Amino acid sequence: MASSRKYRKRFILSGNNRRNLNGGIYDMKITWKQSAKCASLLTAAAMLAACGSGGNKASPGTSTPSSPGDASKAAVVDMSKPITFTFFNNASNEIFEQEIGARIKAKYPNVTIKTVGNGFTRSNMEKLLAAGEQIDLFWIGFQESIADMKELGLAMDLSELIKRDKYDLSRFDDSALQMVKDQSDKGEIFALPWQVGSAVLFYNTDLFNKFGVPYPKDGMTWSETIDLAKKVTRNDNGVQYRGLDIGLVRHFYQQYALSPFDPKTGKATYLSDPRWNRIMQFVKDLYSIPGNRPEKIAEDRAGFMQQKVVAMLPWSAYFQPFLGAADLNFNIAALPVFDDAKGQGVSPAASILMMNPKTKVKEEGWEILKFLASDEVEIGNSRIGFPPAIKLQAAKDQFGADLPGVEKLNMKAVFYNKFTAQPVIKGEYHSAAIKPYVPMIQNVGNDKSDINTALRDAQEAADKAIQELQSR
Repeated sequence: MASSRKYRKRFILSGNNRRNLNGGIYDMKITWKQSAKCASLLTAAAMLAACGSGGNKASPGTSTPSSPGDASKAAVVDMSKPITFTFFNNASNEIFEQEIGARIKAKYPNVTIKTVGNGFTRSNMEKLLAAGEQIDLFWIGFQESIADMKELGLAMDLSELIKRDKYDLSRFDDSALQMVKDQSDKGEIFALPWQVGSAVLFYNTDLFNKFGVPYPKDGMTWSETIDLAKKVTRNDNGVQYRGLDIGLVRHFYQQYALSPFDPKTGKATYLSDPRWNRIMQFVKDLYSIPGNRPEKIAEDRAGFMQQKVVAMLPWSAYFQPFLGAADLNFNIAALPVFDDAKGQGVSPAASILMMNPKTKVKEEGWEILKFLASDEVEIGNSRIGFPPAIKLQAAKDQFGADLPGVEKLNMKAVFYNKFTAQPVIKGEYHSAAIKPYVPMIQNVGNDKSDINTALRDAQEAADKAIQELQSR
């Protein structure tokens, strides 16, 4: 599914994915600080599969080939000797330490990790390279960033190592792995998925109890959710309660695996793909509920978390901010689905692990990548609230187990739907094509435009922006 170079991606992470600017050597002490910024954490996708250390015995800290037949090709890796890795960090220092640093130190006591970076953008990476940083390993927030990493000469093809060690890629979630494969030109594997970002329907149990309405259930459609929202949308003692906020609007086109840009035609898809019409019909139905339209249609959780006037909110499955909200009693259900796309969840938004082809510690780096994708690490990180990218049910079952307060939540909702593999994002063209999407939602939701007119306006605006890019 490789695209022409004309449509090569230039992906920039949002501000929510930019964290601590400080790098440095980690002292490997386990800490926990909650961060109110959750996008890159969600956006994190489970990389790497379990350590493939076949049945050969080795001394502690030493790795052997996964199969006797490969022994002549794969060198024995001595991980007991002092080794220093420079690791690109996608999050805060505290999160990196918790998810990666402390786990590596516990497994390999003589390994030292130097961190650089604070969340991937192409410009940030270019600055690090210009400063002479020699980075060995990368934790990157989204698999779409592979395109930039390739152009910067920082993407090692892991295929030979995978083949040599008979590394089992089938352990990974199918959609997360496919989205990595889609970034290749000739079947290369430039990364291992590591974590995924899921989404759920949060609901305020106090409001449902107050109005005597049954709670949302797993497996609902958006149509059923609209009907439920009507029952809890009302004015009570001068307070206007709204049944359902729109939440994160990207989730709707992700559930359809829908791209706003068609690389074959070089045009937007708002008029050519009827699924955009279905999304807009949902928007119209949502805001046609009397009393359910907010003053401003936006991606906002304040009405749910702080003001507590919203009964249901579709949002990313990052629970720490909700658990920390004062006097908020809530539970979760699986993210509702469209009637014609049942079981289809959001994009896995996989965060990935990569290695620099110029690293001088390739074999040791490969051992680190395999370790971080092992069942052991994936389960450990799942327990502290980071969804694993592996299929292992035990890793999913233990999601959030170490977070205070989650014992009351319906945690199976997080993985109730299947992840949906998104089409390869076409960089600047995708960004140009998706830009009219939010204004289209606002115009339809505020009755400023009917659906057909809104779709035509979005198509015209997107095509104009795309043509400007093509003329450069």
